Amino acid sequence: MLQLLLITLLLALLGAQAQQFGKVIMHFGNCNSAEYGRGTCIEKKDCDFYAVEKLTDFDSKRQCFSRQRPDLVCCPRETNIIPPLSPRIRTDNTTGGVNTSTTLILPSTTTPLRLVARTTPRPPTGIDQLPQHPYCGSAFNFRLFGGQNTGLFEFPWTTLLEYELLGGGKDFACGASFIAQRWLVTAAHCLQTPGRNLTAAVLGEWNRDTDPDCENNLSGVRECAPPHIRVTIDRILPHAQYSNITYVNDIALLRLSRPVNWLQMQYLEPVCLPPQRGRNANQLVGSAADVSGWGKTETSGSSTIKRKAMLHIQAQDLCQEAFLKESKIELVDSQMCAGGELGVDSCSGDSGGPLTVEGNTPRGNRYVYLAGVVSFGREHCGTALFSGVYTRVTSYMDWIENTIRANRV
Repeated sequence: MLQLLLITLLLALLGAQAQQFGKVIMHFGNCNSAEYGRGTCIEKKDCDFYAVEKLTDFDSKRQCFSRQRPDLVCCPRETNIIPPLSPRIRTDNTTGGVNTSTTLILPSTTTPLRLVARTTPRPPTGIDQLPQHPYCGSAFNFRLFGGQNTGLFEFPWTTLLEYELLGGGKDFACGASFIAQRWLVTAAHCLQTPGRNLTAAVLGEWNRDTDPDCENNLSGVRECAPPHIRVTIDRILPHAQYSNITYVNDIALLRLSRPVNWLQMQYLEPVCLPPQRGRNANQLVGSAADVSGWGKTETSGSSTIKRKAMLHIQAQDLCQEAFLKESKIELVDSQMCAGGELGVDSCSGDSGGPLTVEGNTPRGNRYVYLAGVVSFGREHCGTALFSGVYTRVTSYMDWIENTIRANRV
C-alpha cells in the first residue's frame, strides 16, 4: 500500500513539474477542486496532471465553465496534488436541528472559516448604475472559437466609435466598451484624432457593411441580429492627467445622449468592471485575455467584421525591458502588457476597445470583465517580444465611479 502511494505521488509530481518547466500555459483564472485542492482553469490538453481524466467534480467544472472555451478543467497546482484523506467540508448539526451554515476546514489551519450567504445582485435600476453579473459579462457565443472573426453575438459590449471627417464623410478610428445604459469606456487618445470629430457610438455592430448582420450557424441556418443602434455622444470626459507622450492615464468616459436599456434587448449586454480595485489588484500575469475590435488585419486595413485575438498577459518587468530598449518609454503600475507573440496583437483601430478576462463570482459562476483598455504598441503590430500596452482598469475604478456620479445630470 505504501509503495502504491509513493508511485502515485511521484507521478503527480512529474505531471505538475511538466507544467512548470514546459511551454508557457495561459490560464483562465483560479479554481478549487474538492478532490485535489486549488488549481487554475486551463485547456484540458495543457493539463499535465497525472489524473486529468478524473477532474470531473461538479464544483470545479462550474468554476471553469466557459461558453467560449468549453474544454477548460480545474488543473491542480503542484502544492495540492495529494488528494485529501478526509472530507474538508461538513455540515454542522450539533443541536439536533438543521443548521444551514456550512463550515470549510482548510488543510493548513485548524480554524474553521464560516461561509457567509451572499445575495444575488439585482438588475440595475438607474441609467447610470454599473451592473454586476449576471447582468453583465456573459459569453454569448463560442461558434467560431479558434478563428479570427468573432461570432455574430460574441463580445456584445464591444462598441464602434463613429467620427465625422472635416472634409466630409465618416470614419471609425476607435472602439469602446459598453458598461452601463449611458456609459462607454474608451482611451483618452481616441479623443485627439486630427481631422475628425467624435460624434456617435454604434452598439450591437458586427459587420460594418451590413445592417442587419447575418451569418449561417453550425446547422447551416441563416441567423440575423437586430439592427445595430447608433447613439450620439453628449459628453466626452478624458482623464484630466492623461499624457499624450507617455500614454499614462489613457482612459476616458463617454456619455450617450440617451440610455440604451440592454435588459430589453436579446443580443446586447455591457461588460462587467473588475471585482477588485487599486494599483496592486488583479495583476493577472499568465492569464489569457481577449481583445476585440475592428482594427487592422495582417493583410489589409481595418476590418469590416469584428475580430478577436487571445493574448497572454505579460509580467511588467519583461515588458518594460523591451520598451525601454526600443523607445525609452517607462511604464507605470496603471498600465499592463499583453501579447508579445508573433502575429497576435491588438492594432490600429482597436484603440479604446476592451481587453477582457474571464473570472468567477463569489458563487463560482463564470463571467467576463474589463481588465484593460487598448492603449498603444509598436507601429508594426504582432511583433514577437513586444507586447501591446493597455490601461489597467483596476487602477481607475474610483475615477470611473466618481466621474459617472458627477455627470448624472
